[in-house]
Amino acid sequence: MKRLTHGCLSLATAAVLVSGCVTPPDPESFDVSLVTLAGGNATLWETEAVVTVRLQNATPNDISITGAAHKLYLNGTYVGQGLSSEAVTVPRLGTTTQNITVHLKNFTVVRKLIGMQETRVAAYKVESRIYGAVAGGGSRSFRAMKEGSVNLDSFLHPADTAK
Repeated sequence: MKRLTHGCLSLATAAVLVSGCVTPPDPESFDVSLVTLAGGNATLWETEAVVTVRLQNATPNDISITGAAHKLYLNGTYVGQGLSSEAVTVPRLGTTTQNITVHLKNFTVVRKLIGMQETRVAAYKVESRIYGAVAGGGSRSFRAMKEGSVNLDSFLHPADTAK
């Protein structure tokens, strides 16, 4: 019985130590926000948008990102998802930007854009799942979510902003 108790204690200790190695940063210490939304290639069924996201690290350590999935909502409606397998290091107490291609469903986007023609501004929400590397060879993932507003000039009228 004593041997069994010692084994359970060792297993519990190991579980705590392993979970500490993959703990994501405090949700308030890492932020993903939308910087710009620009139009890209279009087909009958979908439109590509190039989204620039800002990755902000408020921790005292570099964060190495190996990939991410970003879901984009405009004025409360899900319009598409962008994926990135680009490796990026966000410096300690610093920021970096990353361009992500998002495939927008045309029917949903056209319906939303009709209401945005005059204001040229949209409320956005970006929900991100971040995958990263941990010192020592481990990996981790964590979520980030941000809401705000974005100017749509470069998306609605790309020829005007290219001047």
